[in-house]
Amino acid sequence: MPHPTLTLALPDEAATAALGERLGAVARAGDVIALVGDLGAGKTTLARALIRSHLGPETEAPSPTFTLVQTYPGPRFDIWHFDLYRLEDPGEARELGLEEA
Repeated sequence: MPHPTLTLALPDEAATAALGERLGAVARAGDVIALVGDLGAGKTTLARALIRSHLGPETEAPSPTFTLVQTYPGPRFDIWHFDLYRLEDPGEARELGLEEA
């Protein structure tokens, strides 16, 4: 069964961050939020806002572009932030711990 998808065009960085904050408020353990977009589309901005809404506004939330994955232990659940852009094979995502997340 295909997973539900939603496509949004957000007008600016503030709107993107606001959506991330809202998602962080309603996210539950076991949820998967996959962001797809061109470089510079705002995926990291949204993810950073979601992470900070869950862990606090001062939380450092760097892009995992080079590390490929960042984990954030949280009070309700842990957040795993993956950047799969440079992967060439689905098996590489499994090696990063995608199935455990």
